[in-house]
Amino acid sequence: MHHESAKASDLKDGDVVQGDGGGHGRGRAHDVRPELFVIRKGHRHLIASPFEFRKARLERTAVKIIAEDELAQLPLAQETQLAPGGQIVLDLDTFLGAGHYMTTHGVLRKTAQGGHADATTRTRTITMFGGFHGAVNMIYSDAEGFPVGMSDTQRYGVDGTWIGRSDRTDYWSQELSEDWASRTTDITLAHFWQPDRLDDVVRRAVDMAKPIVEVIAAVVAIGGGAKKS
Repeated sequence: MHHESAKASDLKDGDVVQGDGGGHGRGRAHDVRPELFVIRKGHRHLIASPFEFRKARLERTAVKIIAEDELAQLPLAQETQLAPGGQIVLDLDTFLGAGHYMTTHGVLRKTAQGGHADATTRTRTITMFGGFHGAVNMIYSDAEGFPVGMSDTQRYGVDGTWIGRSDRTDYWSQELSEDWASRTTDITLAHFWQPDRLDDVVRRAVDMAKPIVEVIAAVVAIGGGAKKS
């Protein structure tokens, strides 16, 4: 397949480039490890895997070949990552309508083996007879604003104030794999009063690699609440 050749000065935001493999000294051809980049604001951002390529909705025919010395003129972007010991604070307070509320607070910490989240969720209603089942989950996203994965969906039920327990607070935790934790820079919390619907909407959006802004919009569209931390 033929690829378009380019120079550094001709590149613009969104261009996908690969070095031509030249300038590797006496290294043999099979020792060269090609790398693919997307250009944003004059910097080259590494596309680390075929999954990342598909997630960005790029086309193979759009790849431009550039001389290695030309490629080196473009500074390599320093991707923001959650360093070991770093943390992301979780905070979301949602009115779900009909007198129903959910509030989640917590923190995700990066560990040597991946990541670990500890959180509490308060589920409550002020209705006298109308209880509900609420749900909360987390969507992990990278520096480019695309989902990396999602947590398990936590489910909590309350009764109406004249029926039984109308206010409860539950602790929950979640482990992140090393791969997910290494790519996660932000977490979006989501609440909704139908656990299965929330799980389905978020999972479908994550599987389709929708931008996190679209995931939030999808949760809001069904009457839930979502916020990126």
